Amino acid sequence: MTTQTSAETAADQGRRAVARSLVASWERQQEAYIAHRETRFDLMLDLVERLSPSGPDRPRILDLACGPGSLSARVLDRFPQADVVAVDLDPLLLTLGRLDHADRERQPTWVRADLRDPGWTGLLPVAPYDAIVSTTALHWLTDEQLATLYRQLYALLVPDGLLLNGDYLPAGRPWGAITTVVREIGESRKDAAISAGADDWETWWSAVRATPELAEEVADHDATFEGTTRGDAPSLELHVRALRDGGFAEVELVWHDLTEGLLCALKTGSSSPER
Repeated sequence: MTTQTSAETAADQGRRAVARSLVASWERQQEAYIAHRETRFDLMLDLVERLSPSGPDRPRILDLACGPGSLSARVLDRFPQADVVAVDLDPLLLTLGRLDHADRERQPTWVRADLRDPGWTGLLPVAPYDAIVSTTALHWLTDEQLATLYRQLYALLVPDGLLLNGDYLPAGRPWGAITTVVREIGESRKDAAISAGADDWETWWSAVRATPELAEEVADHDATFEGTTRGDAPSLELHVRALRDGGFAEVELVWHDLTEGLLCALKTGSSSPER
């Protein structure tokens, strides 16, 4: 082994160690905002196992707005033979996912794509999918973007395929006694988790920006999202209406806690096409 190769290997190992640490702190940070996050993950996997047209043996799954691969990792833990395609726009989070998954025997296929771009589906390496899953991401889209996306996802599913979106689903009435108390309970849960050692969103990103091994990805992230603003998150009612308008025959809210929920939608059909 040459000296240069040894140095490259050491650098790769260093980046992987950094990624593992940051992804672990990402998990704790996310749990600070979503108190029963693992329960929602478990339910998603149970639904895939029971409703996926291909069954649990080797489902083809699209992880949408995957971040550093939190859900993809759990999919592969439950279904080791699954074919997983993980899509996100953020180059930094995709890099963390690739590095964190590097030692896995089976890995997702990572794809960088912007879900707001109508042509994003052309970047996918395969289609259709038995299940499409997403967590804590689609609330960044506008109402119109979400409606367009759901129509696209319907087309990407095999007959009888399912869509699972675990997300922030704000109340239809943004102000009022119930909404105020719900918000206060959520804040108290978050504060307790942070007091117990979890990072908040800003602290986690500060740690990323202080990591020299990721300087290139941080610069790419900043350029990608420069000028991006976030409006009001689509309401639960809008999600349900957009899913039904997009073609899904069955749409149900199958889990809900404060402002976090899990929507399950089915595309009915007689048989799955050959791949």
